[in-house]
Amino acid sequence: MSRLTTSIFAMTTAALLSVALAGCQSQSPAKPSRPAVPDNFSSLMPPQSLLRDDTIEAASHDRSSSRLAYVGVWAKSGDACAMMDQTAFDGFAVITPNSLRRPGETCSFDQGAAGQGYQQFDASCKVRRKKRKRTIIISMMNSTAMSLSVDGKSQTLTRCHMLK
Repeated sequence: MSRLTTSIFAMTTAALLSVALAGCQSQSPAKPSRPAVPDNFSSLMPPQSLLRDDTIEAASHDRSSSRLAYVGVWAKSGDACAMMDQTAFDGFAVITPNSLRRPGETCSFDQGAAGQGYQQFDASCKVRRKKRKRTIIISMMNSTAMSLSVDGKSQTLTRCHMLK
Protein backbone atom coordinates (compact mmCIF):
# COMPACT_ATOMS: atom_id res chain seq x y z
CA MET A 1 0.00 0.00 0.00
CA SER A 2 1.18 3.46 -0.73
CA ARG A 3 1.45 6.08 1.87
CA LEU A 4 -1.52 7.93 0.38
CA THR A 5 -3.71 4.81 0.49
CA THR A 6 -2.61 4.07 4.04
CA SER A 7 -3.33 7.65 5.08
CA ILE A 8 -6.82 7.61 3.47
CA PHE A 9 -7.50 4.21 5.05
CA ALA A 10 -6.47 5.51 8.49
CA MET A 11 -8.60 8.66 8.14
CA THR A 12 -11.62 6.67 6.93
CA THR A 13 -11.24 4.18 9.77
CA ALA A 14 -10.94 7.00 12.31
CA ALA A 15 -14.01 8.75 10.90
CA LEU A 16 -16.06 5.54 11.00
CA LEU A 17 -14.94 4.81 14.56
CA SER A 18 -15.83 8.30 15.73
CA VAL A 19 -19.30 8.00 14.16
CA ALA A 20 -19.80 4.55 15.66
CA LEU A 21 -18.59 5.65 19.09
CA ALA A 22 -20.73 8.79 19.03
CA GLY A 23 -23.77 6.56 19.54
CA CYS A 24 -22.15 5.05 22.63
CA GLN A 25 -22.00 8.27 24.60
CA SER A 26 -23.22 7.98 28.12
CA GLN A 27 -26.86 8.97 28.20
CA SER A 28 -29.44 8.44 30.85
CA PRO A 29 -31.42 5.38 29.94
CA ALA A 30 -35.00 6.15 29.03
CA LYS A 31 -37.33 5.33 31.88
CA PRO A 32 -40.02 2.88 30.89
CA SER A 33 -43.37 4.57 30.72
CA ARG A 34 -45.85 3.34 33.30
CA PRO A 35 -49.50 4.12 33.48
CA ALA A 36 -50.16 6.80 36.05
CA VAL A 37 -51.45 5.51 39.37
CA PRO A 38 -54.91 6.96 39.91
CA ASP A 39 -55.51 9.11 42.99
CA ASN A 40 -58.24 6.71 44.10
CA PHE A 41 -56.08 3.59 43.76
CA SER A 42 -56.82 2.45 47.31
CA SER A 43 -60.56 2.26 46.59
CA LEU A 44 -60.61 0.74 43.11
CA MET A 45 -63.03 -2.03 42.19
CA PRO A 46 -62.31 -4.93 39.83
CA PRO A 47 -62.53 -4.21 36.08
CA GLN A 48 -65.95 -3.29 34.71
CA SER A 49 -66.20 -6.61 32.82
CA LEU A 50 -66.37 -8.41 36.20
CA LEU A 51 -69.01 -6.20 37.81
CA ARG A 52 -72.78 -6.60 38.01
CA ASP A 53 -75.04 -4.25 36.05
CA ASP A 54 -76.28 -2.31 39.08
CA THR A 55 -72.69 -1.86 40.28
CA ILE A 56 -71.71 -0.36 36.93
CA GLU A 57 -74.82 1.84 36.94
CA ALA A 58 -74.09 3.13 40.45
CA ALA A 59 -70.36 3.67 39.85
CA SER A 60 -70.81 5.46 36.53
CA HIS A 61 -73.77 7.61 37.61
CA ASP A 62 -73.27 11.32 36.86
CA ARG A 63 -73.69 12.75 40.36
CA SER A 64 -72.75 16.25 39.26
CA SER A 65 -75.83 16.51 37.05
CA SER A 66 -78.26 14.50 39.24
CA ARG A 67 -76.93 16.02 42.49
CA LEU A 68 -77.64 12.71 44.26
CA ALA A 69 -74.51 12.35 46.39
CA TYR A 70 -75.61 9.00 47.87
CA VAL A 71 -75.51 7.18 44.50
CA GLY A 72 -72.44 5.00 44.17
CA VAL A 73 -70.69 1.85 45.26
CA TRP A 74 -69.70 1.78 48.92
CA ALA A 75 -67.68 -0.57 51.13
CA LYS A 76 -66.43 -0.73 54.71
CA SER A 77 -62.88 0.05 53.51
CA GLY A 78 -60.95 0.82 50.38
CA ASP A 79 -59.51 -2.70 50.44
CA ALA A 80 -63.02 -4.17 50.42
CA CYS A 81 -63.73 -2.29 47.18
CA ALA A 82 -61.36 -4.69 45.40
CA MET A 83 -63.68 -7.59 46.33
CA MET A 84 -66.85 -6.00 44.92
CA ASP A 85 -69.02 -8.55 43.07
CA GLN A 86 -66.21 -11.13 43.31
CA THR A 87 -66.78 -12.74 46.68
CA ALA A 88 -69.40 -12.57 49.40
CA PHE A 89 -68.52 -10.17 52.19
CA ASP A 90 -70.31 -7.98 54.70
CA GLY A 91 -70.04 -4.24 54.64
CA PHE A 92 -70.95 -3.01 51.19
CA ALA A 93 -73.81 -1.15 49.52
CA VAL A 94 -74.55 -0.60 45.84
CA ILE A 95 -76.88 2.39 45.62
CA THR A 96 -78.59 3.65 42.47
CA PRO A 97 -80.99 6.62 42.51
CA ASN A 98 -83.86 4.33 43.62
CA SER A 99 -82.35 1.04 44.83
CA LEU A 100 -79.97 -0.42 47.37
CA ARG A 101 -78.18 -3.78 47.29
CA ARG A 102 -76.47 -5.04 50.42
CA PRO A 103 -75.40 -8.52 51.48
CA GLY A 104 -78.52 -10.70 51.41
CA GLU A 105 -81.03 -8.02 50.40
CA THR A 106 -82.16 -5.65 47.71
CA CYS A 107 -84.39 -2.65 48.33
CA SER A 108 -86.29 -0.18 46.20
CA PHE A 109 -87.42 3.32 47.16
CA ASP A 110 -88.43 6.65 45.67
CA GLN A 111 -85.50 8.74 44.47
CA GLY A 112 -84.12 11.16 47.05
CA ALA A 113 -84.08 14.93 46.90
CA ALA A 114 -81.27 16.43 44.85
CA GLY A 115 -78.53 18.34 46.64
CA GLN A 116 -79.24 16.90 50.10
CA GLY A 117 -76.57 15.34 52.31
CA TYR A 118 -79.18 13.59 54.45
CA GLN A 119 -81.81 11.25 52.99
CA GLN A 120 -84.44 9.07 54.63
CA PHE A 121 -86.24 6.41 52.59
CA ASP A 122 -89.14 4.09 53.29
CA ALA A 123 -87.98 1.10 51.29
CA SER A 124 -89.49 -2.17 50.15
CA CYS A 125 -86.83 -4.84 50.52
CA LYS A 126 -86.43 -8.47 49.52
CA VAL A 127 -84.62 -10.47 52.17
CA ARG A 128 -84.30 -14.19 51.54
CA ARG A 129 -87.33 -14.14 49.22
CA LYS A 130 -89.47 -12.32 51.78
CA LYS A 131 -90.62 -8.74 51.41
CA ARG A 132 -90.00 -6.34 54.27
CA LYS A 133 -90.41 -2.63 54.85
CA ARG A 134 -87.23 -0.93 56.00
CA THR A 135 -86.22 2.58 56.97
CA ILE A 136 -82.99 3.60 55.27
CA ILE A 137 -81.12 6.71 56.38
CA ILE A 138 -78.11 8.00 54.47
CA SER A 139 -75.97 10.77 55.88
CA MET A 140 -73.11 11.98 53.69
CA MET A 141 -70.01 12.73 55.76
CA ASN A 142 -68.12 14.05 52.73
CA SER A 143 -67.84 13.12 49.05
CA THR A 144 -66.06 9.85 49.82
CA ALA A 145 -67.70 8.70 53.08
CA MET A 146 -71.24 8.11 54.29
CA SER A 147 -73.16 6.70 57.21
CA LEU A 148 -75.75 4.14 56.15
CA SER A 149 -78.45 3.12 58.61
CA VAL A 150 -80.97 0.38 57.90
CA ASP A 151 -83.62 -0.02 60.60
CA GLY A 152 -81.33 1.69 63.12
CA LYS A 153 -78.18 -0.36 62.42
CA SER A 154 -75.51 2.02 61.17
CA GLN A 155 -72.20 1.59 59.43
CA THR A 156 -69.67 3.98 57.92
CA LEU A 157 -68.80 3.27 54.30
CA THR A 158 -66.24 4.64 51.86
CA ARG A 159 -66.87 5.29 48.16
CA CYS A 160 -65.44 2.76 45.71
CA HIS A 161 -64.24 3.76 42.24
CA MET A 162 -64.25 2.11 38.87
CA LEU A 163 -61.10 2.23 36.76
CA LYS A 164 -61.79 4.27 33.65
